[in-house]
Amino acid sequence: MAAWKRLQVLGRGSYATVYLSAVCLPEESNWKVVAVKSSRPFPYSVASLQKEKKLLESFKNCKEIIQCYFDQYVREKYYVSYNLFMELAPYGSLGDLIRKGGALSEAEVRIYTYMLLKGLRCIHGKGVVHCDLKPDNILLFPTSESCRWYQVKIADFGLAKTREEAKFEFGYGQMRFRGTASYMSPESVIGVIGTALDIWSLGCIVIEMITGLGAWRHVESQEDLMLKLALHEEAPPIPDGLSFLCKDFLSKCFVKDPTHRSAAAMLLNHPFVNSAENNNMETSHTTYQNSSQSFPTSSFFSYNLFDYLPRN
Repeated sequence: MAAWKRLQVLGRGSYATVYLSAVCLPEESNWKVVAVKSSRPFPYSVASLQKEKKLLESFKNCKEIIQCYFDQYVREKYYVSYNLFMELAPYGSLGDLIRKGGALSEAEVRIYTYMLLKGLRCIHGKGVVHCDLKPDNILLFPTSESCRWYQVKIADFGLAKTREEAKFEFGYGQMRFRGTASYMSPESVIGVIGTALDIWSLGCIVIEMITGLGAWRHVESQEDLMLKLALHEEAPPIPDGLSFLCKDFLSKCFVKDPTHRSAAAMLLNHPFVNSAENNNMETSHTTYQNSSQSFPTSSFFSYNLFDYLPRN
């Protein structure tokens, strides 16, 4: 059993709290830093994390998805917590990047979109829908010193559903979909959950990356947004000033009928992410592939505790 200690809170959610933690494996003498996702003192919290662990095991070795090293039960003061030991994202989230720096260049957006599509292809290929894809659930990792972009990884599968779960809930009229309203698709508002939902969310993320603002920033309230989605099946407006390729890519993400919306595997072949014809694009996804192949896929063996201690 690993020895570990919580250092500080990185984030809190309905189901769990994420901590920056130091851990030392039995066969090692030095301490490493990881992110530990700990359950809250409720049965549904433990069940949610157990489900997330199972899902993450099926995504092993996909570098566009957060990796879980191991799990561990710990006796707390009043309850037993369930803990997932996960990769630590040293640069925060895509949401942090946008809030701090504003709009990204189209070249960066193309690289990150390509990475996200690779992650979604893996997720959907396993029959899973993420259901809450948004910038705050996309984490940033280093690539190499010569790269001007980050490795992005999809995280937080707490609301994810398998196709079987989605069909069961809709079939029994439960319609209890929980996600983030500004990234939801028209069909998801009425409880129809499928992989096409994540593609719609991706379109919203692309707009947010390239403008620095939310795709639905002009809508005054969540109630107004739900009306636009559920009653009118509206897509967010595509901003002016985008390249033709970007606009065409977004139009495929925002097809109203989810059965006709492009899949992740199809969008990976779209010229917006699969071509270097744009003169403003200094690097292509091929460069990203080559640079990341020689980089470690696991941050657990990269971050020493002493790198996080204050320096005099």
